[in-house]
Amino acid sequence: MKTINVEIQNITDAQAIALEDMFRTWVGLGNIGASRWTSFYADGDGNFRPSIKVDGKDAEFSPLIDEKMRNKMWEEGEYIIDYDMLAWKLNNQNK
Repeated sequence: MKTINVEIQNITDAQAIALEDMFRTWVGLGNIGASRWTSFYADGDGNFRPSIKVDGKDAEFSPLIDEKMRNKMWEEGEYIIDYDMLAWKLNNQNK
């Protein structure tokens, strides 16, 4: 297992509350062994302008996700990522 430190700056109080509530929902789902899609509305044409660092560096796109896969993740105007597909890719790389 891995630990990452995520720092999100330049968000409103309401955005911070929504994000923390979603993170706590993730913890709850993990604790009860339940699987659900969760989401956060990133209103970029509103006032959502976050600055995000992961382990002290600017957040980056993963090289494990090619353009075809990234386009599929944006079907119907929503970004949907399932970490299991990344786990399979990592597993195949390590063989």
